[in-house]
Amino acid sequence: MNKVIITEEMRFRQRLCEYAKKKGVTKAARKYQVNRQFVNRQLKKYDGTVQSLALKSRRPHNSPNKHTEEELKLIEQVYIEHGLYGMAEVYVRLQELGYKRSFGSMCNQIRKKGLKPVKKAKKSYTRYENITGQYVGDKVQIDIKYVPQECIMFPSYGKGYYQITAIDEYSRMRILEIVEEKSTFETGKFLEQLEDRFGFPIKTIQVDNGYEFVNDREVTNKKTYFEEIAEKKGYTIKRIRPYSPWQNGKVERSHREDGKILYANNKFYSKDELINAVKQHEERYNSTAKISLNFKSPNEIVEENKLLLDLY
Repeated sequence: MNKVIITEEMRFRQRLCEYAKKKGVTKAARKYQVNRQFVNRQLKKYDGTVQSLALKSRRPHNSPNKHTEEELKLIEQVYIEHGLYGMAEVYVRLQELGYKRSFGSMCNQIRKKGLKPVKKAKKSYTRYENITGQYVGDKVQIDIKYVPQECIMFPSYGKGYYQITAIDEYSRMRILEIVEEKSTFETGKFLEQLEDRFGFPIKTIQVDNGYEFVNDREVTNKKTYFEEIAEKKGYTIKRIRPYSPWQNGKVERSHREDGKILYANNKFYSKDELINAVKQHEERYNSTAKISLNFKSPNEIVEENKLLLDLY
């Protein structure tokens, strides 16, 4: 038998019942400032012990809004198929299949089933004021990622392969390219074609302080090929603080997604196969719904903004 914790509310009701027995329901209601129906309900429960006046749980035995077994199976099936691409993509796919619940309700069921582990947010102790792009092309983050050697199954003869990534902060649209060397020449060529590949004008480029992008100002004032291309195109280059990759957070997070989705699950048996896989991954990413975009894809955001620009 569960132990009943005696609360002040229970003692109040006991005093109310004892007074009502002596003086009557009306006088008890007036003295304790409650209505007579409340007094009668307490008298009906009261058996002389304070435990009989314990508050009962108001939790319903059955919820009419509870997920059905069919809905739970559908959530599990869609999460297994699309969970790698994020919760927003899972929710959009479920809606296409007739799912009518809220996004939060879907996330609760996924956590309850143990399909997605709960991650604790890390506390940041660094003061940093992030400036986010306010419109399409306002600010683009660029970084370069090493392609894991274990994915390369063809003879590379000691060469390394690198993925250059550009992500528009406002729309989250990404452009990817595979190159054979980590150099300012390759990033400069990439930058030269970037605006045409995005399909909209660019204002600011944000990069880290790697030699493949910029030179050390304390060593030389000479500009790299990347900086020369940016100047020719009229782009402003914004450098992040040294040893602070989180300031390039959007492109860094997208690189983690690449590692999880693309490189961890595939082997490439030729350079062409690697290039085609990255191209398909880029197309898939740009057509995937994001929570930060209100369950829209980068392609949809870019199209909406192009229409707005046309109106003006």
